[in-house]
Amino acid sequence: MTAQKGSEGTPPREAWEEEVFFGHRWGPHGEKAGEEHARLKKLWEAAQPFPTDYQKTLDDIVALEICNWNLEESILELCSAIGEKQPTSIPIGHMASISEDRWRQVWAYYLTLRNWLPCLGAHGHEALLRQCDPDGAIQKHILGMLGERTDLKELYVERVCHCLVFWLGGYYADGSAQRVGHDAAVSAVEEEIRRHDPEGQILNTMKEEGNGRLQPCGHKAFRRYDIILSSIGAGKWRGAMPMRGTDGFDRVANLEKYLSPIEDWIEGPASPGGEGALAEDIRSRLGETEGAKVFLAALLASLLRSDQLAARQRAESRSKPR
Repeated sequence: MTAQKGSEGTPPREAWEEEVFFGHRWGPHGEKAGEEHARLKKLWEAAQPFPTDYQKTLDDIVALEICNWNLEESILELCSAIGEKQPTSIPIGHMASISEDRWRQVWAYYLTLRNWLPCLGAHGHEALLRQCDPDGAIQKHILGMLGERTDLKELYVERVCHCLVFWLGGYYADGSAQRVGHDAAVSAVEEEIRRHDPEGQILNTMKEEGNGRLQPCGHKAFRRYDIILSSIGAGKWRGAMPMRGTDGFDRVANLEKYLSPIEDWIEGPASPGGEGALAEDIRSRLGETEGAKVFLAALLASLLRSDQLAARQRAESRSKPR
């Protein structure tokens, strides 16, 4: 990642500095963003010259967010990369992190829906579906949510298929042939859905393909797919799966088990340190403290702390009586 050009008279910011201020990080938290930047900047300066061996690790740290499906393993891998000055052994963050098994699960959802939609003549969806869902568990799960077929359900399922194939394609760039075709198909099916269902609350969840919330790299991706599909089956948004409102608290608590040992390691021997096998594993992976390692560990903890704070605030707002 390269430094970002600064305004006239100000030095350019590094990409990690920009990340600190972004809206999905510390940006919305007022003065805290500036405080975190200043703290990390001192550690960055103390780590100069920054080892080139660490550049990929720095990029991976910036890429990881609390919503990632492989968060825990990614944190441990990053601790090892910091300690060993070696790149991680797995892709970190966003769509790059998705494993083959997880891709197969997305394909199983897509192929089940395609197989459910009526067609004239033979088709090949079921042949591939047996490869992705050999015991038929995913197909049984989805068909149970959809229930009896209706014209409106078919239109909604077609829209879900376009959403899933959009992410299976890796993200279609604006103006690309795939995006032109995708947008045209989505526009046509959404127009037909609006004729049957003017309110379109289920449809609204798929606007802009979920606005990032339906990406398969999200830890709640399959639950979100199930919410949409069960709503289609029930004929009402969240008619079968009411909001739980507590997931954020669980995510916050789990992340704490990883961040506290990292921060204890940064503080050094004087810190009491976390207890248990996980804390010991994290300290062992990080090894001895030194400038660049401390900066990277601090950046990792800081960025995930901003995510944790936002997750806690969302969970608190959703848990309040309505």
